[in-house]
Amino acid sequence: MSDIAAQVLYEQFVELHRGPDTFIMPNAWDGPSALLFKEAGFKSIATSSAAFAATLGRIDGIHAVSRDTHLDHAALLTSVSGLPINGDFEDGYGATPEGVRATVDAAIARGLAGIGVEDTTGDPSNPIRDFDDAVRRIEAAAAAAHGRIVLTGRTDNFLWGISDIDDTIRRLSAYAEAGADVLFGHIIDLIKG
Repeated sequence: MSDIAAQVLYEQFVELHRGPDTFIMPNAWDGPSALLFKEAGFKSIATSSAAFAATLGRIDGIHAVSRDTHLDHAALLTSVSGLPINGDFEDGYGATPEGVRATVDAAIARGLAGIGVEDTTGDPSNPIRDFDDAVRRIEAAAAAAHGRIVLTGRTDNFLWGISDIDDTIRRLSAYAEAGADVLFGHIIDLIKG
């Protein structure tokens, strides 16, 4: 994909976020599902680490699919749909903030319009990253993302049963200060309660 085409998709994605209307972004699991979503009138599509892993016969989890395989998948969705694609890139596929930044750079090079970075660890006994580490990872991602890809900072506290709304708000606020364009936090426990 050319740099100009990627920039156009990025700008379209930014406008969806700034527009007056709410938009829905379905998760495609393969090329045909991306085409179905486009034909149904959706303006953007997201990848889903869980759905993509399932198409390969794998169980979702941190790095069930490699970074490069996930990038190939996201680039395929961009190619077949012509729509802005937001990548669900788990923990940013990096052991360090620099590794997360490299993933963001690679996503930009592959033409993604958006990328999400979670604060998960992949360790069920300690599922959420230390606050400072999580913020440093978003800072590194934001340094690469600025003006080239929409960055979503995501906390998975509630997804992992950590029903701490104060920590969730603290994390999301810090991710915004660190440069995330969009914030995402699971709050299903609050809705149920």
